[in-house]
Amino acid sequence: MIRPIRRATLAFAGTASLIIGMAPAHAGYSVSTFANTGRSYNRGCAALYNSGRTGAGFINNDGGGSDCDPSSYSSFQTVTVSGTTDTTGTLTRANDYSSVVSVTGLPDTAVATSSADLATGKIYLTASAAGPLAGANASAQLADTLHFTIAGANASTITYIPVSFAFSGTVATTDYDHASAELGYGFYFGGASAYEFGDYGAGYYGGNYRSPTFVYASDPRVGGWVSSSFASYTPTDTRFSGIYAITGATADIPISFNLSLNTYNSTLDYSHGGGIKIGHVDGVSYTSDSGVFLTSVAGAVPEPASWAMLVAGFGIVGGAARRRRIAVAA
Repeated sequence: MIRPIRRATLAFAGTASLIIGMAPAHAGYSVSTFANTGRSYNRGCAALYNSGRTGAGFINNDGGGSDCDPSSYSSFQTVTVSGTTDTTGTLTRANDYSSVVSVTGLPDTAVATSSADLATGKIYLTASAAGPLAGANASAQLADTLHFTIAGANASTITYIPVSFAFSGTVATTDYDHASAELGYGFYFGGASAYEFGDYGAGYYGGNYRSPTFVYASDPRVGGWVSSSFASYTPTDTRFSGIYAITGATADIPISFNLSLNTYNSTLDYSHGGGIKIGHVDGVSYTSDSGVFLTSVAGAVPEPASWAMLVAGFGIVGGAARRRRIAVAA
């Protein structure tokens, strides 16, 4: 089962919120991207792929889901949307772009970009808005199903699989009293997870709102791992490593990773590329439903010290289980 990304919300001042959910478009894998900008009641348009619909769409962000016509806004703002145009929803890579610029003398501009690629395991996002009426958000998800085979294993063999995710970015504003910025993420591997969103995600709110700095609102929300740790846990530098236990000679494991940004009067730049990795384990191989998962990643394992600390964190498994050595590629 592919877990959907939590719904991304862009609430323009004085209007109802736009809510669009990411939905998997293919039985065992999907990529989803979403880029959205607008100006209060003037609104704007969103570009999306597998987000609330199968395949690509360019829609008005008034909540109705009608097709975007940039020319209908031309008397008061310039609206631009572009990106992946495939309608089958079966691509393994997608990207979207949305922008809005006032032409009536108000200083309102907003830009959002989103891309995701299963072959690299990477997500790239930016969301930037300036002026009292403009807002932007961007989100993306990678999802696949992995089929593991463990050489020489039997039904009671326990094998430990190292996995990780990381992302980094920057937040900036020139209007600290009226800025807001929000970030959420989710990572799921089989029955294990690590995520933060909503009130538990990262936020900065200017003026009299609740957060004076861009920080996570709570401790990491993790579960289902044999061992896990964050090498860094700030919204501008988040790095997670976990050990997951597989029992038996084969296993089918769903994996997904999502990231979302929402901003007013600030810029969130996560174009450096957040991504997921799976460490090498002797005798373990896997295929993916997409057929391309992490095929463009060289040396897809974290630092040797990270795995060593995690392995040291859990005890020796007895009985019929036999422990497999985690080999970290140089």
